[in-house]
Order: sequence, then C-alpha cells, then structure tokens
Amino acid sequence: MKLKNKVALVTGASKGIGKAIAARFAREGAAVVVASRSLDALEKVVQEIKSAGGEASAITVDVRSVESINALVQKTVDRYGRLDLLVNNAGITMGSPSEDLSPEDWRAAMETDLFGVFFSCQAAARVMIPQGGGNIINISSVNGILAAPRRAAYCASKAAVNELTKVLAIEWADRKIRVNAIAPGYVRTELVQDVIERGAISMEAILRRTPQHRIGEVEDIAGLAAYLASDESSYMTGSIVNIDGGWLAYGYL
Repeated sequence: MKLKNKVALVTGASKGIGKAIAARFAREGAAVVVASRSLDALEKVVQEIKSAGGEASAITVDVRSVESINALVQKTVDRYGRLDLLVNNAGITMGSPSEDLSPEDWRAAMETDLFGVFFSCQAAARVMIPQGGGNIINISSVNGILAAPRRAAYCASKAAVNELTKVLAIEWADRKIRVNAIAPGYVRTELVQDVIERGAISMEAILRRTPQHRIGEVEDIAGLAAYLASDESSYMTGSIVNIDGGWLAYGYL
C-alpha cells in the first residue's frame, strides 16, 4: 500500500497504459480519478477497480481545452479534498511523410500531447503548491529521445514533453512537487496490438530490435509509475526514465 491515503488523477485512463496505472495505484491504496473523453469506457474501469476493492471515480476531460482540464482538477478536489498525484497519459500518435503532414494533424498532436500535458501540470500545481506538495508523472516515449521516420509531430511533441518535465521539476522542486517522465518503448496496448495484427508494424522486427526480445506489457509501465509515485523515489525529480527492453541502449547491427 505505497500510495495509501493519496488521491491520484490519471488522464487517458480508459484503456492501455493509463488504465493499468490507475488499477495499480488503486491496489497501492490511492483513490483514483480516471479521466478521458469516453465516459462509458471510464465507468467500466471504475467498476473493475471497485470490484478489486479499490476506490475510483470517472470524470470526462478533453485535454485540448484548458477549461476542461481546470474543471477536471476542480472536480477531483471537490470529490476527494486534495490532489497528490497526476499522471499525464492522454496522447495520440500518427504516421505521415513529413512533406504531407497537414497543419490539422500537426496541431492535433501538439494540442493533445504537449498542450494538454502542460496545462494539466499547471492546474495540478495550483492545487499542490498550497497543499504543500505533490507528484506529477508525464508519459513520454522513446521517440522523444530517438527519432523515427514519418513521426515528425509525435517525436517533436514527446521531445518537448521531456524538456517540459525538466523545467517544471527544477521550477517546483522547492514547492515539494516532483515531476518525472516515463518513456516507454513498444508496449502491448490495444492500439499497438491492432496495428500489429493489421501488419502495419512487424512483431518480428520489434523482437529482433529489442535486446530482451519481447514487447512491453502495460503492467511493466504501471510498476514503474507506482515506484515514481511513491516515497521510495523521493530523491528523483526531472528524470526521463526509459523502459524499453534495452531498445535505446542497442546500437549494433
């Protein structure tokens, strides 16, 4: 029960990594607010958490809207009285030749993957500072560190999230707010599994390129998030932690 009596807010929590993190936080004793645009999906997550003995609530949010983000944080505080943990997991990805990338797609990536992260951090900090501290975890990607073709908007937004994480960490350190980022490699989410099954990504290529010769599971990311959210990592802030089976370390053909 590393997170007993903590209140956590997880965006993008209706499925995949966000859902796994929310469930793990609840098992560690936190009251968890799960947030995304789909209330029906969120309510299923809440029921799963409660069936396992945890506490959870569902609140919808559109992270492209400051007003929606501020309302989410306020509703969380109204319901539980405080906010101790924020996980910024909401995000989108896209693939396009850079010469064909539309302004609309570029804007969508930046508004979801970067704009949403910053203004969620800001709204949370406005609660955490007067209450005496808190903890923020941003979900980035190895593609914020290592580039990939046809991923200009995604790579740029995730690289920006990494630098934003460092800025906020040093700026808010004396306010007792820790800010770290997790940079996953390939993880078996519903989205990635669908792409693999359609043949858009080769599982064989992923396994060959990954030194551990396996794809990540959402529980792998949730375990790291639980560590970063707990007092066991109290001296960590401003860190970008890659969790990728050795993907970034491997540079040999």
